[in-house]
Amino acid sequence: MVLSLQPVPGAPLDELTAHLVVRRFLGEQGGAARAREAADAMVGRIRERTTVYDVVDGVPAGPVGRLWTVQQGEDRSVLHLRLDDAGLAPEVRVLVEDVARAAGCGRLTAAIHPEDPVGQAFADDPGFETAAVQMRLDLTGDLPGEGAVVLEPMDQAAYAVWEADEIESYAEARAKSGESPEQALRVSREQHAELLPHGLATEHHAFFVGRVDGVQVGTLWVGTERPMAFVYDVIVDEAHRRQGHGGGLMRAGALWARERGSHALGLNVFGYNHGARALYEGLGYEVVELFVGKQL
Repeated sequence: MVLSLQPVPGAPLDELTAHLVVRRFLGEQGGAARAREAADAMVGRIRERTTVYDVVDGVPAGPVGRLWTVQQGEDRSVLHLRLDDAGLAPEVRVLVEDVARAAGCGRLTAAIHPEDPVGQAFADDPGFETAAVQMRLDLTGDLPGEGAVVLEPMDQAAYAVWEADEIESYAEARAKSGESPEQALRVSREQHAELLPHGLATEHHAFFVGRVDGVQVGTLWVGTERPMAFVYDVIVDEAHRRQGHGGGLMRAGALWARERGSHALGLNVFGYNHGARALYEGLGYEVVELFVGKQL
């Protein structure tokens, strides 16, 4: 078997949209119609940067799968890979690496789902590192209470200090996950400007100071722009770490999100942050998507 990738110019993106509905947006949006709207919106944003390939077996000739990739800055990212045989995934990975290098990309990334054997086989290579993990907590069942940490809304002075630190720390985290420091800082600034155009007053974003017996122990940023609430950032102040306050902030945030009507609470944890991932797993969060990257 000799595989090759053949571009399919003008290929419809319906299958990619359907994949994103099931794998990414259904749990986030809490319903099929809203999930379809979210997937359509994402595909619309990336359409011009997306390339579709047929995976072709030359002996005998014929397609054995299809690949969807998108150019994202210095990265070539695999959005979805469908193969008749998951055992072909390592050979496809080599072909994608060649395509990415020829395009001048510095890194190959992929979104991998826990229940997708093709994606798992594609990323089964020592060169790949986990850049980020998407996790989700179901808020429809019983939730533990939180008797120590009390959430109070941030005021403008606290927000100004928090924002400056947040942009820098998020850029540092992205750099640790494989991006160049320059790209990481640029992306951090761009994402914060897009997410928070009105700062503290931005609609659907809540910023809290967590206090224990009146003393600040950390901060929490939760977004409610989607049916699933999302923890964008949680920080335990350095003087109060390793005292259980991270779990307290997260429990208090989950209770707040459920009171606001959210069916689930999502978050992103960077791959190198094993301690945070263990904390979230201990709180009941499940892994829903892995983002892996490989330097080329």
